[in-house]
Amino acid sequence: MATGSTATAGAQGAAAGAGKGIAANLDGARRAIELFHAGRVELMRAMLADDVVWRVPHVNPLAADIVGIDAVLEFFRRVQQETNGTFRAEVLDLAADERTVFCLMRVRAERRGRTLDQQIVNVWRLRPGDGKVYERELFMEDQPASDDFWAY
Repeated sequence: MATGSTATAGAQGAAAGAGKGIAANLDGARRAIELFHAGRVELMRAMLADDVVWRVPHVNPLAADIVGIDAVLEFFRRVQQETNGTFRAEVLDLAADERTVFCLMRVRAERRGRTLDQQIVNVWRLRPGDGKVYERELFMEDQPASDDFWAY
């Protein structure tokens, strides 16, 4: 497994023929985050499997297993809308192999007088062959605080 700070040309070569390769998976994760923050979620379509499952845990109005690329892209738009565009995620570290990307992030947002500021771990599972995300899981630092933030 390579991390964001240790993925090298050697790692790329070692992963040749195994999906897109470790370095490409790390680059893809960075690009997806950049597109999200730029409000260009439609461009993320090429990175997601048509039948992607985007797991949003917890007990708040956004919590669900969101299935399908169109529903996931709409979810991204809703997160930005619900936070008036304040939702931001800073990548703290990335690690990957040929089939999975782990992303440690710090997320921040403001909504209805509340502030969200937590570390999270996103786990993206990649489909062999084309490297598209087919499943995402989320782990929050403080689940009850996250639920309170998103509550109506």
